[in-house]
Amino acid sequence: MTARSSVVRRLGLVALAGGPVVLAAMAHARDRRTARRLAWIERQVAAIADTGKFNLLDAGPQRDTVAALTSALNRMLGRLQDRTGQLELRAFDLGRAESRTAMAHNIRNGLSPISAILSHSLAQPAVAERGLIERAVTELGRDDLPPDRRAKLVEFVLAAVDAVARARVERLAQFETGRSALANVLDIVGDSSAGEGPVCERCDVTDLIARNAAIARYGGDRSIAVAFPARSCWVSANRVILSQVIGNLFRNAAEAIAARTDAAGQIDVTLLSEPGGVSVVVTDDGEGFAPDAAARLFQRGYSTRLHRSGGLGLHWCANAVAAMGGHLRLESDGPGLGAHAILTLPAAV
Repeated sequence: MTARSSVVRRLGLVALAGGPVVLAAMAHARDRRTARRLAWIERQVAAIADTGKFNLLDAGPQRDTVAALTSALNRMLGRLQDRTGQLELRAFDLGRAESRTAMAHNIRNGLSPISAILSHSLAQPAVAERGLIERAVTELGRDDLPPDRRAKLVEFVLAAVDAVARARVERLAQFETGRSALANVLDIVGDSSAGEGPVCERCDVTDLIARNAAIARYGGDRSIAVAFPARSCWVSANRVILSQVIGNLFRNAAEAIAARTDAAGQIDVTLLSEPGGVSVVVTDDGEGFAPDAAARLFQRGYSTRLHRSGGLGLHWCANAVAAMGGHLRLESDGPGLGAHAILTLPAAV
């Protein structure tokens, strides 16, 4: 065997011996690159899950199994993005329709005191008949009128004048209540933030309670007393939306009182200062509800009263309060024991 053949033979043996090592090293390097690329894809998918933004994945220029997997994931993300867009559009349409329905519901709440006041005023009989007063005045002008008769006529005329004055004051107070209720309705109609996120501001919740108390007082066939603190209480909320929420709570309390025939007809509002917030507690002596039904009361269409479809008011209120950074919950010790609506809002800075 020549020296050259011996060298070739040794090189061949070395190649045979080192081939598996080289192949193993190459495979190991390839596995490490694959692992790094898979980890990169995993981080991109995690970012999509965290942000909700359907960005397409980047697997690099390679054309292998990882690239095929990335292409499949990108196709799936594209379909998800299209589907999400359709769902968002549908949700927007549903939200806009629900917003319009809620607006109509709240406008009806705001108009109910006006309707009740007008109906009450039209149904009131005359305090004193004008003909009787005119005859009494004419008779008082006679010189031959007996003293006892004159005294009785003077007493009658003075009582009639006093009754007319008191009726006028009462009517003016009712008209002022109606004017305030109409202002609430105009605020709802003119609210430019409908369907958008509420813009919060510093507002006096006591003033909004006073403006909406008429919804309870004139919201039904019964006379309901509403008591609330006179002091101002400043919270951070959207004034128009918060006014509608309070109006809905008063309406629900009035309906609960109307459903219980033996209720005195009382709504008490208390204000509680808490760390970083204010709680408005609306307590009524109405029909109440089972404690385990509290969570379901905020479901759209749910009502504790039979033969009555409802649930829109509280459903809308809960969403509106949450959008303003607050919380709304309902509590009751049971049927016939009244209820508490606890509205918690951020305190005004």
